Amino acid sequence: MQNLRGINSKLISLFKQSPLYQLVQENRDTILACIRNNAIGLYYNSDKVAMVSLNHNGKLKCTINTYYLSDHYLHSKDKRNEGKEIYKNPKEIFDSFEIIKKNSDCRSTPEKKAQQDIVATNNSNRNSDWLCIDIEYRQSIKIQTAIPEKDQFTGRFDIIAISKKKPYRIAIVELKYNDKAIGGDSGIVKHLKDFNKFDNNVCVNNLKEEIQMMLSNLNDLGILNQDISISNTVTDFAKKVEFYVICLYDTDESPRSKIGGYLFKEKHPEWGIKRVSRKNAEVELPEGCDILNKVEFLFKRVKSPTKIDITDILNIQNYEK
Repeated sequence: MQNLRGINSKLISLFKQSPLYQLVQENRDTILACIRNNAIGLYYNSDKVAMVSLNHNGKLKCTINTYYLSDHYLHSKDKRNEGKEIYKNPKEIFDSFEIIKKNSDCRSTPEKKAQQDIVATNNSNRNSDWLCIDIEYRQSIKIQTAIPEKDQFTGRFDIIAISKKKPYRIAIVELKYNDKAIGGDSGIVKHLKDFNKFDNNVCVNNLKEEIQMMLSNLNDLGILNQDISISNTVTDFAKKVEFYVICLYDTDESPRSKIGGYLFKEKHPEWGIKRVSRKNAEVELPEGCDILNKVEFLFKRVKSPTKIDITDILNIQNYEK
């Protein structure tokens, strides 16, 4: 099926021969390689800094925004959307990566740094119960044609994780840091609406096929070093996906109260809600929607976005009671 994530053997072979492969292997704690549709996305700070694919001659090409290649890091007012997409070869990206990192650092947020840290730390622990297989996940609407257009999933999820034992559980994770972006266009209510639109057989079965392909590709690339092999998307996977919101904070006060105010239309004592938002989830979600009952919220106070100290992303013991 078109527009499912996956890459072919030639791209895998050429990428492993390129200097970018060495870059990823030697910087697993800061650089993530993610499978896209006929491409490999390179992420730093959970920020897609380059896409590696094959050109019409069957050679590697790298798509990158000009923002990352100039001295923008010296001028904080410069924005990524002012740049344009250009092509470079792998050696040029490799040689420029220190400048790319500095430019990414300028536009990074604590939330994105925390996302990168928790994924890299989890995946470096071979004894973890979960494997983070993708970040910044989107699903093409071209494979959602069985769903009415108004109900199609067009959002993006922070993390996709799978358990390491059969039946493989799938976790869809959103991550929040402190009390930023709890309301508004990318806030808690938006996440719940996205969860609800994704919670159907079409999107879930598409994701299962994509995970099967991504896992095979990442193993062929030698990036995961995990002993997981999925042969059948029906029998190997758990039937339903799981939804999580991880809430990390480095302040004296937990964001639990503020988040609760965006979830419920009444003050729940267990959430310590001080103020209820008029645009809370119970009001904004469709009538009869039960997605709020399917989402688990996990809270943890951390030292900083890059010192989270969570080696197993969905182990409940890592979080507050």
